[in-house]
Parts: sequence; structure tokens; C-alpha cells
Amino acid sequence: MADLTISISETLITDAVAVDGTSTKTIQKTITNVVDTYSRTTTCLNGRTTTLCAFASAEDGADGALDLGDVKYLRIHNLDTTNGVELAFILTAGESQNNYQITLKAGETYMLYAAEEIAAVETDGVPAFGTLNSLESIQARPIESADVRLDLFVASI
Repeated sequence: MADLTISISETLITDAVAVDGTSTKTIQKTITNVVDTYSRTTTCLNGRTTTLCAFASAEDGADGALDLGDVKYLRIHNLDTTNGVELAFILTAGESQNNYQITLKAGETYMLYAAEEIAAVETDGVPAFGTLNSLESIQARPIESADVRLDLFVASI
């Protein structure tokens, strides 16, 4: 078993009047007892959808699936310096599916600290704060007319 330490450092340098013009904040989280990791760097082809990873209630629940209850950290980084990608997070909702989508621009990173019960999708604009759905898969599709390379890292206990 291993411990994964995630550090996020934010530094703001301003030209406004300030004591030193620099503000730094470091956020740190440690996940203990990591026993499985999944790492993948892949090219997402222009005009096509690429499945980055799949999840199931157990690793043997689907071919190549990650155990969604064991996932404690997931990071997707866009390695491209120019082009963006849309990410679709496919969620299970009983017998049906829904999804939420985000844009990951060049050089940006998206992180989650779980795969189980992480999101709900509603159409009325009024949050119900009810039961959250779990991930079934993550898919990517480039926005511009170019291929995009993504780096995926998952740590599970």
C-alpha cells in the first residue's frame, strides 16, 4: 500500500499596490492505503469519441472497469498546448443514464476525489440536493479540428 499526496499551488502576482505583490496558497490532500493505480495517456482523434475509462460496482463487473467505490482520486490533464476537448461524464441513474459535460481547454486539468455518488443532472435550474449518481464512464471528444492528447490518472484504495 502507498500514500498519494496531492498538492495544488496557486500563486498570484499582481502589479497592484500590495506588500509584496505576491500571494501563494498551497492546498494539500493525502490519500492513504492506495493499492491500485490506472494511468493512461491517449490521443483523442478529431471528430471521434474516445472512452477514457469505465467504472463498475466491482472490477470484474465489466471488461477493464475500475471499481467505482474504490476510486479516491481521478485526474484528467489536457496535454495539448492549443486545442480543447469536451469531456462527458456518463452517470448511472437506476436503469437509465444521464451525463454532464465540461470543456477542458489546452493545458487545463480536471480532478475528482470519487467516482461513486458524485453528481446529479437536473433540467429545471432548481437544485433538489437529492441522490447523486455514480460514474459509468468518461468520454472525450476534441473541440477543434485537431487530435488532442489527454493524460488520465486514477488512484484507488
